[in-house]
Amino acid sequence: MGLLTISKLELRRTRLSFGQRIPVFSILLIILIGLVSFFVSQYGFHINDNIYRVAVTDPGLAAVLNTDDKFQVYIANEQEAKELFEYGGFDILITGNNVRYHISEKSISALDALDRAVQRYDEARLLAYNDLNNTFPVWITVKHIAREQTFQAPSIQRLPDLEAAQQTAASTAEKPVETTRETHTKGEVPSPSILEVTKTDRGLPIRDKALATPSHLNPSLPFGSVVMSFLFIFPIYFIAQFYSASIMEERVRRRGELLLVSPVKSYEIVLGKLIPYLLITLVLMGGITIYIGGNILVPAILLPVALMFLSTAFLGAVISRSFKELTFILVFLSVILSGYIFLPAMFANIHAISVISPISLVVKLLEGESISITEYVFSTTPFYLVSFLILMFGIFIYREEDLFTQKSIKNKLLDSIQVFIERIPAPFFFLSIVLLPIAYSFQLILIVLMFNLPIRYGIVIFIFMAAFIEEVIKSAGIYTVFSRKISSITTGNALRFGIYAGTGFFIGEKLLLLVVITSIAGSVFGSAMGIGLLIFPFVLHITGAIISSLGMRYLGVGNYPASVILASIVHSAYNLYIVRGVLFG
Repeated sequence: MGLLTISKLELRRTRLSFGQRIPVFSILLIILIGLVSFFVSQYGFHINDNIYRVAVTDPGLAAVLNTDDKFQVYIANEQEAKELFEYGGFDILITGNNVRYHISEKSISALDALDRAVQRYDEARLLAYNDLNNTFPVWITVKHIAREQTFQAPSIQRLPDLEAAQQTAASTAEKPVETTRETHTKGEVPSPSILEVTKTDRGLPIRDKALATPSHLNPSLPFGSVVMSFLFIFPIYFIAQFYSASIMEERVRRRGELLLVSPVKSYEIVLGKLIPYLLITLVLMGGITIYIGGNILVPAILLPVALMFLSTAFLGAVISRSFKELTFILVFLSVILSGYIFLPAMFANIHAISVISPISLVVKLLEGESISITEYVFSTTPFYLVSFLILMFGIFIYREEDLFTQKSIKNKLLDSIQVFIERIPAPFFFLSIVLLPIAYSFQLILIVLMFNLPIRYGIVIFIFMAAFIEEVIKSAGIYTVFSRKISSITTGNALRFGIYAGTGFFIGEKLLLLVVITSIAGSVFGSAMGIGLLIFPFVLHITGAIISSLGMRYLGVGNYPASVILASIVHSAYNLYIVRGVLFG
């Protein structure tokens, strides 16, 4: 009941606090961005229109050049055209069969664009004869094969099955292309006019592009769908800003004290404030889906993305000390999350790395493809888990001593970990399990950034960064206890805490990886993450946690970074040994 009451109050307060101008302006801005994104996804970018100026003397040639939007064509007599070229800033002059250009980068680029425009015109003219076999003597049969969704290190043990491919190519070559050819007597072949050719579709008239010529063979890049998916994400940015601003305003004006002293619990306050913004987000995404004629599953796929943005906005509002600091945190987190969800989506239909992002699933739905439950679980589980963790630890510090004081971000984060340690039995064991999704999400981001590098360099960087993240996660609770003197700093405690933290991380890692890691289990990155092994990773995780805790015991808590780096080096050495075959051949 408290949740609904808080939700109603939040809706009423938000409507009154922003006045009339800000909501109207926000709605207009969202509509404008939506229209621009829709236009770009349908018609593409037009930033290169009219960048080259061409002076011609032949109206027929001008009609050909006007089929390319890059050219701004002027028709003039020969003398006037020469003057325009010499003194009018024109890039190309065409008089009769002569083409003149300046010795400049722009003029040479215009000459190259002219060559391509004439080629497209010739292809369109030949297509108008409806005789494809004679027009294009070389054809490529396009057969789309489902790509295995893994990105393993390439095997060099055997060659591909070339014989089967050759047999397939031979059987395909035996099948002639069926065309309808009209016969004409000599001198009666109709020649298409300029108008007819310029109105001809620039693509080949082959259904589903099953056949293509070498010049028309293009990879299936879903650029339009990727741009279209931004329509769903942009409203989330706005709503997350409103959510964080609402919480920050209560902190600055100290209105939140009234809620804290009420019989409503902290989690009811936080979730009650969250629900209206989440519902508005889902309604907007549903409306956009209906408007563009998309799949009804799109809002379900983007639900964890919305939760992630809203939860990070909530945490940013709780740990910030001012609106300026909040702005910096929100921009930083938005950039990280945007890179996480959009960078993999750029490789949709190209590489298995794309399945890391839920946006890739949205792109597949917009392209008319289907998605499996395995893909949904793999893409969205990190978002669900991390969102839950952020909300949980944010609720821990949603109290007077953290909301209305000027504590640093580090101290507030340690406060949330301390609350967890004080409330949960066997805290180091369970804290490592609870924080594991954060390490997993960071490792997925690292895979996105590193997979495009040469494998020998990318895997080394990934191993060191992933090991450092894991050691920080395992030792965070130990650092909190030692730095705040919750427990005495002794060798026995360091060993005991390290064993608990390492064991918890190992068990949580295997449980999580068994559920969501199947898409990269066979890859070299999966090997570096310890998938498929039991005893050695178990000992490794305990050893790393013990090194960090003993480092704080003997080097001092102030040298915590050095302790973590030392543990990361040991951790990385083991992982490098596991993937030595990839590194050294």
